[in-house]
Amino acid sequence: MQIFRVHKNHEISAKFLDNRRLSKQVLELYQIINVCLAKLEYIDGNTRYLSHPIVKHVYNDGYPYLADTYELLLEMDKEHRRRGGKRSKDFEHQISNMGDMIDTGIKDGAFSTEKLPPIFVYGETKLMSDQAYLEYEKLLFMKWTADKIAPRCNISR
Repeated sequence: MQIFRVHKNHEISAKFLDNRRLSKQVLELYQIINVCLAKLEYIDGNTRYLSHPIVKHVYNDGYPYLADTYELLLEMDKEHRRRGGKRSKDFEHQISNMGDMIDTGIKDGAFSTEKLPPIFVYGETKLMSDQAYLEYEKLLFMKWTADKIAPRCNISR
């Protein structure tokens, strides 16, 4: 599980991703947010991924960065749809409901309104600084080199 952020600007990060990872990123962000919402009992759900470093980072010791993480999800989904990707009406509805819950949580003072701090976790490497953005860029180039299918994201390998 990763949050592929190559820049603090969510639009830049979304446009950088290849189509396959972009679509998967929307689903992973949705899953991460749902784990946090379940842990805080806003929804019934599975919290077993709470021990994952990326989920722990978003969860932020019980004061999660859900507002900005949700904005990242929306930007990734917007780019996915701009490239011709589809979403079911049911999933669109679930994303909308998620936004309503996050708005409620912010009004309740349960969620942080701060930006999601950068984090890079891969293998034994863990960075929590702006260097994380560059490391994700390097990781994506490495993965694209190994991919059998060209990335199709307007980024040259």
